[in-house]
Amino acid sequence: MRLVGQIHVTLRGEVIHREPSFWEKIKQRLGGPPDLATDRVRVAFEASALVDAIKRALVSLGFDNAVSLVVDDTVVFQDTDGKAGDLPDLMIAMSEHTSLFGSGFRELRLALEHEEAGLHLLVETRAFTEHHAGEPSAYVSIGGRLVELEPRRGESAEEYRNRVTPLVADSTRLDGARLQFESFVARLEDALRATMPEALISQKRAEALVVRPSRAPAAEEAKLEPSNPAYDPYARYYPSPMGMMLDVMLISSFMHMMHAPMIHVVSPSGAPVGSAADVSQDPGLAEADAADTGDGGDVGDDVGGDDFGGGDFDGDFGGFD
Repeated sequence: MRLVGQIHVTLRGEVIHREPSFWEKIKQRLGGPPDLATDRVRVAFEASALVDAIKRALVSLGFDNAVSLVVDDTVVFQDTDGKAGDLPDLMIAMSEHTSLFGSGFRELRLALEHEEAGLHLLVETRAFTEHHAGEPSAYVSIGGRLVELEPRRGESAEEYRNRVTPLVADSTRLDGARLQFESFVARLEDALRATMPEALISQKRAEALVVRPSRAPAAEEAKLEPSNPAYDPYARYYPSPMGMMLDVMLISSFMHMMHAPMIHVVSPSGAPVGSAADVSQDPGLAEADAADTGDGGDVGDDVGGDDFGGGDFDGDFGGFD
């Protein structure tokens, strides 16, 4: 189950004007000012101020673990050792680079993580000093996973399947995780308003998703933009070798539940397929269509039956460490 949320941060910016053409310069000399406004705006972001505002919002919610900070393709900080409580290290690294980015930047990407109430949460902020009018200045994307549904170190596919099978059949557990995630996104929205009073803060989504299996190659998270409906920041930083297996197990469980949880089923592209309740009533919704497979076929043979062909996944996923 993938918990995905997003909050938009919009600051007032100045419209970017283009250079006049040769004929427009002549028109200017004749007293006719041409319209040189573009559909893009420029925001006066300072990297250190933005990082500090996001940091203060997340610290108020208990965050103290930094994952990475990248400014204009320069890696300012990267937690390669999985060190806990290293947010001060990120701030020190930021201060050491202030002279490089103090006057502005093109794109900033900041990621922090936290665990609470059985959820592993990752918050990624991607901010742009230039963007299209009508688009946010920064995307605060939230990804989460239920810790007990994540693979453990050294756990084989068969061990993982046996441990998780009874957990995915518990709709109360799944709905509880969804409600906890929605609560967190709402609290983060409030915290951002407190630390960025000059910005327009707007929550766009907070939902639990399961991705319908497909034979088509999975989209590379590193190449997706945060505006893409399939974007999941957690998968970008913590891709799981058991992710597809878990999706299959969850969809299979939906078909046998009396009361399906409030979880949405989507295609790999992020397009909505239906709710868990819809899938429980119409198992055909779980089958990928030609648009998803890319080969004109479907995966009915792979995901049909009571176990959704789970035996195939045991051969595909080995143990990992």
